[in-house]
Amino acid sequence: MKKLLALSACLIALSLWGCSRGGPGGVLDSSAGNAANQKVVTFQVTGKGLEPENALTKGEAILMAERAAVADGYRQLVETVRGVYVDAYMKAGRGSVNQDEVQVHTQSWLRGTEVMDITQGEYGITLARLRLRINFSKKGMVWWPVGIAGNG
Repeated sequence: MKKLLALSACLIALSLWGCSRGGPGGVLDSSAGNAANQKVVTFQVTGKGLEPENALTKGEAILMAERAAVADGYRQLVETVRGVYVDAYMKAGRGSVNQDEVQVHTQSWLRGTEVMDITQGEYGITLARLRLRINFSKKGMVWWPVGIAGNG
């Protein structure tokens, strides 16, 4: 019984020691001199939103256009960082196309995205500038948003 208790204590201590190394999950060190912090890639996009005609007030229309512009910016960031899945379908018969359908899907979890500014453009179009700065690790496939691991 004592051996089992000692073994359990050792395993817990080793697992906690492994969690305390480096930044989040041990991926990045938050020190400024670390080489991994020098590999920062910045993605910037401009989302566009349009004031809806069915808004009850001008203020509501402006707020809805701002929200649509930010959402469009997030979509563009996800497409840029993670890519898109394209599903295409075409049905043809007797020498003509009966049905043609293309669907584009994308999905990701974004952290650390900054909304830089939101401006009102011409014709009721609202523009939102978004920025995402990402640290890439030496292993190439692990990334972490700037500012999440420490002072970034």
